[in-house]
Amino acid sequence: MVASRMQRWAIILSTYSFDIEYVRTDENGAGGLSRLPLKTERNVTTPPEQTYLHFVQQALSLDYNDIKRETLRDPLLSKVLSYIRDGWPSHCEITNLQPYWNRHKELYEDLGCIMWGHRLVVPENCRDKILAMIHEPHMGIVKSKALARSYVWWAGMEEAVERACRECITCAAQADAPARNSPRMWPWPARPWSRLHLDFMGPIAGKIYLVVVDAMSKWIEVHKMTSISANCLIDRLNELFSRFGLPRQIVTDNGAQFTSSQEFEYFNKHNGIGHVFTALYHPSSNGLAENAIRTLKRVIKKALQDNQNIDRVLWAFLMYYSNVEHATTSESPAMLMFGRRIRTLLDVIKPDREGQVHQAQRRQQDAAAGVSRSFGKEEEVWYRQYLKGEKWIPGRIVDVLGSSNFKVEGKDGEIIHRHIDQLRKRQSNSRLSLASTTPILDQQSTRDSQEVHWPIGSSSPARRSEGSAEATSSSPIEVRSGVDQSKLEGAIPESPERQFSLPLGATPRACPVRKCRLNKPSYKE
Repeated sequence: MVASRMQRWAIILSTYSFDIEYVRTDENGAGGLSRLPLKTERNVTTPPEQTYLHFVQQALSLDYNDIKRETLRDPLLSKVLSYIRDGWPSHCEITNLQPYWNRHKELYEDLGCIMWGHRLVVPENCRDKILAMIHEPHMGIVKSKALARSYVWWAGMEEAVERACRECITCAAQADAPARNSPRMWPWPARPWSRLHLDFMGPIAGKIYLVVVDAMSKWIEVHKMTSISANCLIDRLNELFSRFGLPRQIVTDNGAQFTSSQEFEYFNKHNGIGHVFTALYHPSSNGLAENAIRTLKRVIKKALQDNQNIDRVLWAFLMYYSNVEHATTSESPAMLMFGRRIRTLLDVIKPDREGQVHQAQRRQQDAAAGVSRSFGKEEEVWYRQYLKGEKWIPGRIVDVLGSSNFKVEGKDGEIIHRHIDQLRKRQSNSRLSLASTTPILDQQSTRDSQEVHWPIGSSSPARRSEGSAEATSSSPIEVRSGVDQSKLEGAIPESPERQFSLPLGATPRACPVRKCRLNKPSYKE
């Protein structure tokens, strides 16, 4: 009885498309029979089995018979189909077959077609039709790949879908702009005023300005334009180049003043200036001029808000801007352009270094002992001689080299360089001659040792100047070396320090100094 019931239940379940792996029953099979229909008919028509292949052909409007036929004709898939039926080899040495061998445990046959899980393996002759179906909605590369992964597969499918999307003219015409490229820097010139970036600013506040920026120093020049014609542009550039010279290259956009004017083209060729144009509708290519214009516009708007003169505000801004270090060069534009900082109003509050130096020099000059002297050209002097012979020799100044240096012509026409401390004034009407400077004594050592002393009781020159008769009386000169006094009378030479002459038979008066040496000057050597 129980066996007959189980046989009947198995026959009924075979008529449905769903699979039952395990049915729990008791001895009389009540658990399973309670879920079955009460009335069944033996001769019921069995519906076709629903598989993944039917799902794919319904979604893509495919006929599996065409896929089956092309699979058998495809040399690669026909071999894969034979491996599925007869068994796969232990290893694969064919390169084209390697993607299928890697998935051989997941590949199976369904109605003569090869399936990989829920996806249909498409033969080569049907792939173009499948790609056209997938890309028909024009959803882009990412969504087209996702759609293809849901239904079909073959080796290199994703690359084929991406290539089909990129080659689509309709998608390319409506595509977004690509990702922004990393900025490319202009080469930095080695010298200032080599490459200039030009552009027009405005109209702003009813005025148009020509902005010129040096690529090396970042020096900015702004010129107010009465017109934007090529003639007016050339005039402003000629004025600018007259101050800073001709550049090697200029960079501009594609404005009509720069592109459609033969006169401006001739101007550049005549002056040996290379002209570089930036890309259309891409102002960042001329970014140096664009950044300068954005900064200057902000300055002008602030001046308008404060009701100030625009030109004066611009000039003041450019003056201070040129003294500030630039973020790119780490140096001020004025320093790179001229090699120095330009003077501004802020420099007035700084201490005057030049004045400090002059004051220090005056203090040093006042503290140093000395007498202020000067000599002129063609002036008669005594100059110091350091070779054998007399220490002081008459000469004449022939050239003034400075406040303290002179060129002196000697007696033999020799030109000698002397400092002011090595010169003394000489009276042109003096009776002193070169022969009169000849020493009385032959040996210099004997002359240096002869010291003249005033006798005891004699009067000094100061007392003589007071009018004392005793002070003016003649006094003999005592020679320490024992030289006879009669030989010395009238024989004292005229020295450069003390010039006087004695009449014949006259006795020399008291010496102006307490002690002196014959034929030796009394000044400090």
